[in-house]
Amino acid sequence: MIAGADLAAWLADPARQRRSLEATDAYTKCLATHPLLVDLRREVQQLEAKRADNLLGVARRFMERRADIDDLIGTAIAAAARDPFFRPPLSQSTSDVSAGLAIFDHPDLWIALGVTRVTDIAAWKIGRSGPASITFPGYSSMFKFVKAGGATLSFWEAPEARDDFHVERSGRCRFVGRRTIEDGELLVMDGRRESFVFEHATSDIVHIQAQARVEAAPLSVEYDSDTLDFVGASSTDEESSRTQMMITLLRIMDRADAAPLIEHALESPHFYTRWHVMREYLALDAEAALPSLRRMAAEDPHPDVRAAARQTLDAFFAEEPVPCRA
Repeated sequence: MIAGADLAAWLADPARQRRSLEATDAYTKCLATHPLLVDLRREVQQLEAKRADNLLGVARRFMERRADIDDLIGTAIAAAARDPFFRPPLSQSTSDVSAGLAIFDHPDLWIALGVTRVTDIAAWKIGRSGPASITFPGYSSMFKFVKAGGATLSFWEAPEARDDFHVERSGRCRFVGRRTIEDGELLVMDGRRESFVFEHATSDIVHIQAQARVEAAPLSVEYDSDTLDFVGASSTDEESSRTQMMITLLRIMDRADAAPLIEHALESPHFYTRWHVMREYLALDAEAALPSLRRMAAEDPHPDVRAAARQTLDAFFAEEPVPCRA
């Protein structure tokens, strides 16, 4: 990387670097003590029933506190104006058309402030060479359009992806309608079976998004925007995603001694995780994995997993016929 003049000067000045870190520390303390977030954390903690509708109710009350939100974000903007190297301690949230910062990241509820640029919507519409995906994220969400930007949204429905999800029964998504969103509008979506797409806007869109992380579908599902057919799915369960990543790492590291751990991971309640673990187990030590593969082919509760295991047995472990010596 070739540093610009401002960055080069900052890197050469330990005192400036220290001031930048101090500004970040000060904003971290602001996030910990600000009444808006203190009240939010308390409400989530005190909920007797951690249901999606209850959590989104908490998010709604959060979104109604516009003055407090302006104060929280204004503090960060002022710090950035004083120091271009100030970085708020907030995780980024990005997509093809949106960018934002997560200001509340709890196991049960996630809230982010975001901007969808009108130029990014146009570029995405014009620049793509093939069909796009209509994604059903699997979570219940709430959107507060602080500045709607004259946005037109199309709305879609699809069958819910349950624990017994099967590709052949995934169905197709269905167009529901299209309408323009107004400034201040609140939109609640059951991401297990509902979705929307930004079709058009006249200016940038500013929104607050809340996502309930309970009662989620096991999968986020995508459909082709042209044919409306199923094209793919991914896990909504963070623990399963981490398990898959770690099992893959063990295979890459050639850790055959991790076989007991891998066999334990085969007991995952998520069918897609069980099959991912089996594939990695076979790649690591096919002989050790064979008994588990046979059990999976006979006993796994999901038909796709049983079928994949049987096909793998037939393709790679079929017994060779004994030659006739007559």
